[in-house]
Amino acid sequence: MLSAGIDWQAGTWKIALWDEARAADLHTFARVSHLWEFLEETRLVSAAIPIVLPSGFGIPVTRARDLLDRDIREIALESLSAGPESLGDFLAEARRRIPMAFCIPAVKLLPTLPLHRKCNRFDLGTADMLCIAAWVFHSLERTGRDCAALAFLLMDVGSAGRALLAVQAGRITDGIGRTTPGLGRPAPNDAQTLLAARGFELRRARESRRHKEEPIAFWEGMAKESHALLAYHGLSEAFITGEWHREAAAALGGCLPCAALPVPGEGYESALGAAVLAAGLTGGATAWIVDRLGLREARDRVLDWIAP
Repeated sequence: MLSAGIDWQAGTWKIALWDEARAADLHTFARVSHLWEFLEETRLVSAAIPIVLPSGFGIPVTRARDLLDRDIREIALESLSAGPESLGDFLAEARRRIPMAFCIPAVKLLPTLPLHRKCNRFDLGTADMLCIAAWVFHSLERTGRDCAALAFLLMDVGSAGRALLAVQAGRITDGIGRTTPGLGRPAPNDAQTLLAARGFELRRARESRRHKEEPIAFWEGMAKESHALLAYHGLSEAFITGEWHREAAAALGGCLPCAALPVPGEGYESALGAAVLAAGLTGGATAWIVDRLGLREARDRVLDWIAP
């Protein structure tokens, strides 16, 4: 069964065409117009191909045709006029052009997370992390692992930042949302975002010193977060995904019990996992992953559990 998954990270669009019976077809586009051209060509050959769209902060499972403006704003946490390359603009266009595609929940919306972990938190892992988890479940099931008994830490690291998930008894139970790496890139980090939102004007640090310290802070932060989740949840296994998985393994210096999983293309785990979920949502062989992750039972919204 051919299915497709789309990932949007750091201004780059990735798509995976996936079928259990053949090699995945992977593509990256710098501009959304090129993605649309590829989608139109693909749908000429396979008009009914199921697709999971990039879903940001998530909503309950929803067909693109049924997306409300409110849904798009909550997925992207931006206005509908954020720009032609924005996630919100893409989803508004998808509503018209690929109405049968799916948007899916983010981690916070899952019923498998205890409610107290959702309080005053926007990001416990965006929908791309849920897709990566789906790919990991699929990969481990193919090796003969009992996915109902899985317990591991999942770390995804790349140019869009790092994010972590805890899996216990085959369910996602905790997460730490994406932290941007800095590393000389323009993406704002948490402190910049908070201060800018409160009206503070930041003094520019010496560029050379800031760029020297940011990588140290990024990798140290990942090590501390990883150790904290492993210890708190009593996990003994960890997997690293993402385009920087080698750098992550080197930075962690062998201090974590981590491994990488085989993937057809580095950094495509989210797009591949989205394709796995697209097949599952339409009754394919991976429907068990949709059930195990609790996608159809997700009812919360990103703004739920936020104190006024």
